[in-house]
Amino acid sequence: MQMQYQARWVSKARVEALKKSQSLGQAVLLDTFNGFIIIEPVGSDLGDGAVLSREEAEYELQPVWYTGPKAKLRDARRRLALEQDAAALAAV
Repeated sequence: MQMQYQARWVSKARVEALKKSQSLGQAVLLDTFNGFIIIEPVGSDLGDGAVLSREEAEYELQPVWYTGPKAKLRDARRRLALEQDAAALAAV
């Protein structure tokens, strides 16, 4: 069974706590221009902010907002099934 993921804002204090406890597990943490976003399994409650809608996640998880490793961004987008959308649009 494939795990379902969600994108969620997370505060700097929560990021530091997660890093200290090393409890990210299956989550991906991104330090974006607009703040920290965690891609977490649904129900894990690792983030402490609002859950992003699919449209918000699509907007926030673009290379212009995240200057870290491209592979990490692709992995985050893949977990949210956003990469399939981009590939479908590119094929048109």
